[in-house]
Amino acid sequence: MDSLEWPVPPPFMRNCVVCHALATALVDKAESPVGCFAEQVTLARHIVRDHPDRVPEPHTDGCALCPDYAKRNDGDPAGVWAEHRTRDLFMPTHVARLM
Repeated sequence: MDSLEWPVPPPFMRNCVVCHALATALVDKAESPVGCFAEQVTLARHIVRDHPDRVPEPHTDGCALCPDYAKRNDGDPAGVWAEHRTRDLFMPTHVARLM
């Protein structure tokens, strides 16, 4: 079983008050039996909306989801692919790549 080893957030997340607060809430909620899906999505959407230049490039390391997102011909109107890529910044990879 993969561990829930949190990555060290990049400097821009540590310097953004909103990123820091959302990441703290995410980690706190992850320890509860309820889970932390809403917190993951909220943080990813914040990064996509407020730090679009920090969204990572598409995964090229065997990600099962990026090729499917890339096939879409509607761009990324809701930012779901961008949110997917952003999750690697703050979630363990095996969890980040589930969405």
